[in-house]
Amino acid sequence: MANNPIAAFREALASAGVILHPSETIRADGVLHRARSADDRPGKVSCWYRLHLDAPIAGAGGSWKSGASVRWCSKRESALTAKERAELAARILRERAEAQAEQEARYRNASERAARIWAASAPADAMHPYLQRKGIQPGISRQSGPALVLPVQGYAGKLWGLQFIQPDGGKRFLSGMKKSGCFIRTADMPAPDTRLIICEGWATGQTLAALSPGACVISALDAGNLQAVATEARRLFPALDMVIAADLGEVGLSKAKAAAIAARARWIWPRLPADAPAWVNDFNDWHTWRKSQRQGVAS
Repeated sequence: MANNPIAAFREALASAGVILHPSETIRADGVLHRARSADDRPGKVSCWYRLHLDAPIAGAGGSWKSGASVRWCSKRESALTAKERAELAARILRERAEAQAEQEARYRNASERAARIWAASAPADAMHPYLQRKGIQPGISRQSGPALVLPVQGYAGKLWGLQFIQPDGGKRFLSGMKKSGCFIRTADMPAPDTRLIICEGWATGQTLAALSPGACVISALDAGNLQAVATEARRLFPALDMVIAADLGEVGLSKAKAAAIAARARWIWPRLPADAPAWVNDFNDWHTWRKSQRQGVAS
């Protein structure tokens, strides 16, 4: 492996969670390349890499989908010469600027595609199977074919992407879109004088909005994005009354707590009785289950 830098680089990528598809051949020409990951659908390329074979032999790679990234060098830092260290530092600065430009171009492209799809989408059918199953109103959602379409925005109001929800609950985001710090609103945009509730999913947000009149409720898309959304809200609105509403489970609770600490916010989670079914995982599940219990008693 030591005599095969391409194989060593591929192994370093995999160790960082950037697993290239077996059909991908790494090109060691110092140019930024897009590549298919092991779990990408045909036609999709969610990974990137760049590998230099001139001294010092080094490379970098990552996944736009997962956010994982790694820098690799064939030599330990202590073994680099002063000239190699200088070359590596200059190379990193150049490539960081190029990668930033590439990422911004991807975001612009996704934003433009999102605007076209959003404009062409129709008002959501209130009888959509997902809405009926979750017991929520269409709210700001639209519909394209069988899928609900939801706008993913930043605090400035810019449309960065879309989430699509199929009738069976399957979800996907528009490829290439900006995600970190972005959210789906349920009604109005956050404001400094309105209590802000941040949760993971849009259906949960719809439920919390119905249960919390007067509050602004937004969905951070997933647990991993809670902290970015919450800390940006705190930066923009220092005196904001903010609550993080956690999903249950180890990941949901730990990410919500971390977001609350980082953003100086309160956090809450569903307090379940002992007889709650195993599928109850968030505030929407809790509300749906309690509603079914009340209806059962009434009948």
